[in-house]
Amino acid sequence: MSKESNMNQWALGMIGKYTLIFLGFVLYTILIARGAEAKASRKYEQWQERWANEYITQQEAAQLGMPADPYQAQLDAEAEEMAKVLYGVRDNSVQDMRTYCWCVFNRVDSNDYPDTLEEVINQPSQWMRYSPDNQVLENLFQIAREELDAWHTGSRRPVGNEYVFMNWTPARIVLRDRWETDGFTNYWRYGA
Repeated sequence: MSKESNMNQWALGMIGKYTLIFLGFVLYTILIARGAEAKASRKYEQWQERWANEYITQQEAAQLGMPADPYQAQLDAEAEEMAKVLYGVRDNSVQDMRTYCWCVFNRVDSNDYPDTLEEVINQPSQWMRYSPDNQVLENLFQIAREELDAWHTGSRRPVGNEYVFMNWTPARIVLRDRWETDGFTNYWRYGA
């Protein structure tokens, strides 16, 4: 065999190897995304079932001073907890606070983090200046409630659920899909 023929075989072999690696990576990414979507769907169904079982009548709700709609009651309770998380970044823009919310939601949807919003929020040292004793400010409550509703209903998902890491500065919050911040890391910011 000639040197040129050997080089051609080597080049074809390398192309074949890299093609297989690339296809493996694509397949792995698809499987991970489908797994996370299935987990999120199961959680939503469990959440709906839980609150459907705890539904109370309009009259009972009025007597207790509560909303009768279990979805709205749960949404309000979760929005209060998320507002406490947002309190730590209240000086950031509304866009940044919405970005922050999706980092929390994506962690709930991820197989690498706890399965409930409460568990993710209460993981130690994860959220800027978070305390369960933080105030619930009305503007933060409204932001949290809008984003929670979009997350629970699936009516709007502005970012893929792989964005579970964050860069925070007083001027900007950006999510990223990898712990490493290298050339393979993708970044996302609400509205950007």
